[in-house]
Amino acid sequence: MTEKQLFEQVRFDEVMLDTEYSQCTFHACDFSKTNLQRSSFDTCRFESCDFSLTKFGHVLRDVVFTDCRMTGAEFTELNKFSNGLVFEKSMLNYANFVGIKIHKTVFRDCLLHEAYFDDSDLTASCFDLCDLTRASFHRTNLEKVDFFSSFHFTIDPTQCKLKKTIFPESELRGLVAHLNIIIK
Repeated sequence: MTEKQLFEQVRFDEVMLDTEYSQCTFHACDFSKTNLQRSSFDTCRFESCDFSLTKFGHVLRDVVFTDCRMTGAEFTELNKFSNGLVFEKSMLNYANFVGIKIHKTVFRDCLLHEAYFDDSDLTASCFDLCDLTRASFHRTNLEKVDFFSSFHFTIDPTQCKLKKTIFPESELRGLVAHLNIIIK
């Protein structure tokens, strides 16, 4: 187990990964195309890291990602005990969150173009100032999710659980797009 360490500009395709990291900070590290399915991270921070096409697995608990590139990142193998995730100012285009349970997750000022949340449980999560262009939400539990300041989403209310979900009035078109109607 690795505890309370700072990693700066490390290329993790060239370094042997530990199975557990606790209270560590990773700054400008390259995890691109790395398989993290056997590593768990508890109370860790990732700042300006590259996770393009990275496969996450095991447990992420109280983890903050800030200014990270996460294009095509795969989260589908996260352990059910993963929680307390925060994504800030990160690029999560094409990220895959299909079939996972991540309650109270915070996405703040993120690009989530064509991200996949199908069959997931995002109860009480928050999408703050996020661009959700072509993001996919099919059979997704969005109860108590806050989309108030986000935009460009399309969600079919007949395909998702939406109890007490918060939407901005200006983006209500995204809730009726499946009806193929014209709003002027």
